Amino acid sequence: MDQPVAQKTPIYKRIQAITVLIASVMISFGSWGDTKELLIEIYDSSISHFTNNVEFSHLENVKVGGNLDFIEQTFGIAKVIKPSKTVKDLEYRYYTDRKYLLAVATQKSRIVAYQVVSLRRSFDPSLPFSDFQLGSFFYSDYSNGFDDFRLDNANITYYMEAHSLGRAGLFLNQYFAYAGYGADYSELADAGVASKKAIAALDQAILESNEKQIKTRLQALRREVRPNVFVVGDIDASTAADMLLTRYEYAVYFKDQL
Repeated sequence: MDQPVAQKTPIYKRIQAITVLIASVMISFGSWGDTKELLIEIYDSSISHFTNNVEFSHLENVKVGGNLDFIEQTFGIAKVIKPSKTVKDLEYRYYTDRKYLLAVATQKSRIVAYQVVSLRRSFDPSLPFSDFQLGSFFYSDYSNGFDDFRLDNANITYYMEAHSLGRAGLFLNQYFAYAGYGADYSELADAGVASKKAIAALDQAILESNEKQIKTRLQALRREVRPNVFVVGDIDASTAADMLLTRYEYAVYFKDQL
């Protein structure tokens, strides 16, 4: 007769069991309030090693028009604050996570726009007002066209496109970017190299004012590069690009702390 096969307990069930055990011990020594806060932190930290559910849940709290004080209950105090170079009295606040960087553009504690930069290939948040997930599509998959684009290959290597969201998206603007310090979703062995080369080639064509090469290289980039950044908000393309960190800012403030 066949012997029954033992079923392995799912990892999240094991984490729950361990958490309950720790709770039982800690409650006997201290207050429930302090214990609860610590246990939530332990549980979230454990789950985040195996899924992105905790991070996705946190990001769902960030909304254009939202209150800065409310989201800082989840993300804490901003690691870095930068004044905008494009809009008076606009500030960019940056929050760190192992899997992503969150930046919010604020005026008088109101969130005007927010930006998410993926730092891990396995991190694939859903795009607001869309069925797409970051890392799952090339620029050309999302749309045949765009409203505007920006790029740089000096202080930062990036390519960004602008797309209007229309009535369903509250008439906000959405931007997709590939930033050199973010995760590269390419399936090639030299992940990151091909994307940066495509941006450099387009940048060179623009510097040379070669219209034919601009068109050819732009089409190639849109077919070959997957965005690792999205921005949503009531801001123009220049401001969305201004929110990106330079490679030097990223190295100084975040690289060794994620």
